[in-house]
Amino acid sequence: MSPIVAALEGLEVGPDAGRAAPVGEAAGLSLVEALSRVPDPRKPRGVRHGVLAVLLLGACAVLAGARSFTAIAEYAHDVGRAVLDVLGVGAVAPHESTIRRVLQRVDASALEAALQSWVLPQLSAQPAPEGTPRREQRRVLALDGKTLRGARVRAADGRVWLPHLVSVLDQTSGGVLGQVQVAEKGSEITAFTALLDPLDLDDVLVTADALHTQRAHADYLHRRGGHYLMTIKANQPTLLARVRALPWTQIGVADRQRGRGHGRVETRTISVVSLHPCPDLGAEFFPHASQAIKLVRRRRPLRPGGKWRTETAYAITSLTSTDADPGLLARWIRGHWSIENRLHWVRDVCFDEDRATAHTGHAPQVMSALRNLAITALRLHGVSNIAAALRHHARDPHRPLTTYKII
Repeated sequence: MSPIVAALEGLEVGPDAGRAAPVGEAAGLSLVEALSRVPDPRKPRGVRHGVLAVLLLGACAVLAGARSFTAIAEYAHDVGRAVLDVLGVGAVAPHESTIRRVLQRVDASALEAALQSWVLPQLSAQPAPEGTPRREQRRVLALDGKTLRGARVRAADGRVWLPHLVSVLDQTSGGVLGQVQVAEKGSEITAFTALLDPLDLDDVLVTADALHTQRAHADYLHRRGGHYLMTIKANQPTLLARVRALPWTQIGVADRQRGRGHGRVETRTISVVSLHPCPDLGAEFFPHASQAIKLVRRRRPLRPGGKWRTETAYAITSLTSTDADPGLLARWIRGHWSIENRLHWVRDVCFDEDRATAHTGHAPQVMSALRNLAITALRLHGVSNIAAALRHHARDPHRPLTTYKII
């Protein structure tokens, strides 16, 4: 019996197959069981390759470095009968056209929910390193968006727009917890609650850039029992002016960090002021705000004649000084950009996502979701060099099965 068939025996398949299950309900799901919840968009008649088999083929192929539908089909034809049997593929490997049609039509939201039901228990099962202080064990999620520049979608009236995907990433592990696509005329701001709704936010810190420094977002996180750490820029002019007007000279520097690398030397200082003692600066300043933050970064290239460049940034958080000291806040602010360095940059460089031209149906989001899955699986295995890991998995067709724990 195929391991896929054995894993699926007893699973309930019904009208709610594509529904996102609560975290507790989904605890312990294997990747096969999670993906089995994604409904098949096709009519049953004439179907030779089930949606589960196609999704598993796509997941394994992407983990082996595949960047397109054609590359997934080539993987399916080259990987060998033994691997295809494990994945539940029939006597003949699916053609590129079949893979393309399925991945274009599959419900992207159901796929994202299925992947989320697999990754959340994986992250919860990872213990904090021994000796880590309790307040440093807090789960910190970074939220940011990315435009797929190669997937130009042409609307019915002839206008061309680019799909924009917003993701949430666990800062500690680098695993992707979810992703949603912004509507054609929508804004990344509207994706904030849709992305975080399925997650347990109790005592979780969410970091976001200035676009999401919105009063409604602060209220939302407070209602869900979470916290925020958001940068402040000119899109909130009143808030920015009030933060700048704080007596930073009197407050002084609370923490200083120095670094050397990437062809430059850098000094980062952070100043923090508590807003609770000042009635005018509490909730009226910004909903549920506890501390205002000033960051000063000074950088100088190591080349001869390199000049210092200074950047000043401001941020606000609902965490109190008891929850996080200035050094920890500085680390979390810097860690927010891990979503750029450890996810968006990886998808661009290792998977050439910005030049991917798949744009029909749900293809852009589905392919991006498979890339997120591959990156998350590798991060959960402690991999830091994604490019090397993709080459490693490409050399042995059984390695993706092992990494995804299919065998």
